[in-house]
Amino acid sequence: MRFFYFLISFIFCNFIFSDDVAISHAPIGVMGDHFHKSGEKMISARFSKMQMEGNVLNGNDINNHSLITTQDNPFAAISGAPNKLSVVPEKMDMEMLMLGGMYAPSDDVTLMGMMMFMKNKMNLKTYKGMMARDFLGSFQTSSKDISNISFSVLYKLTKSDQSRMHLEIGLDKSVGDDDRKHKILTPTNTIMSMVMPYAMQNDKAMRLVFGLTNSANFKNLVIGSQFRMKYVIDDKAWAFGDKYEFSTWVQKSLNDDLSFSTRLQFINQNKLSGSNPAITSPVQSANPLNYGGRVLNLGLGLNTLFNFLGGTHKDRFGVEILLPLSENRNGLQMKGHYEIQFGYQKSF
Repeated sequence: MRFFYFLISFIFCNFIFSDDVAISHAPIGVMGDHFHKSGEKMISARFSKMQMEGNVLNGNDINNHSLITTQDNPFAAISGAPNKLSVVPEKMDMEMLMLGGMYAPSDDVTLMGMMMFMKNKMNLKTYKGMMARDFLGSFQTSSKDISNISFSVLYKLTKSDQSRMHLEIGLDKSVGDDDRKHKILTPTNTIMSMVMPYAMQNDKAMRLVFGLTNSANFKNLVIGSQFRMKYVIDDKAWAFGDKYEFSTWVQKSLNDDLSFSTRLQFINQNKLSGSNPAITSPVQSANPLNYGGRVLNLGLGLNTLFNFLGGTHKDRFGVEILLPLSENRNGLQMKGHYEIQFGYQKSF
């Protein structure tokens, strides 16, 4: 009988969630993954880089020659515009710096705020607009600005030694310019300053954020999942489509301070709504129909805890890389190459 009680106690102890072990945190790419105890505070900084390279048409690869000879330019009616697309994006780098903070006024409620800075850079090739469609040259466009400010409330639904679940409700405001210009190489082999396509702009929309996150502890494994959506509730002339994201992950603990994770991330985003009449470049990203779609990614991550700034809680560092498994993007778009994110969090 004593052995039976000992066995039950051993299993129970290995099921307990602890905030000061690496496995208690989701992969760093999962936003709003945990809540805090009353009076606790946390600051965080995340940096991510996403790279896209090459192009896909309705989910299938398409090379530059096929793109410029088969894809119509929707702005051909504009004087001087070629009938076919003549500018081809080759590679795009998107860098994001996210600064955030959390505060728990009670055990049931945690407040979360975040500010995001974004820098985009795109490499493109230009071809003649008529006849042989000869290659004219390459050029680069870029933009950088504060892109989003968000505020959310995390509400604890359940928490036990084996599992926990919480709700997120918030608002996300897109800020920054929506009419940035840059010099481009045109199909007539001239340099012209034009309003860049939507991918290089901010849409100034307000979005409702809703999320549901849960996780369960199985000895030295944690299985978690999160559904999160951003739904446009106020926009201007145009807005990126509503975004729905589902993630599920498994984490394995090597010790209290180190864990590894595997995550599947599914994103479904609606098409861009509205348009800006000033965006008329003969490139695919100027067409509002070429946005949104469905993407499935595989994530591999690491969480580690260490003492850097001192205090009663250990500091957390996380890294995760996401690789595309399947892409079914709307229309003609660039295809994903990879995304990597680093994060640091400190609780007080």
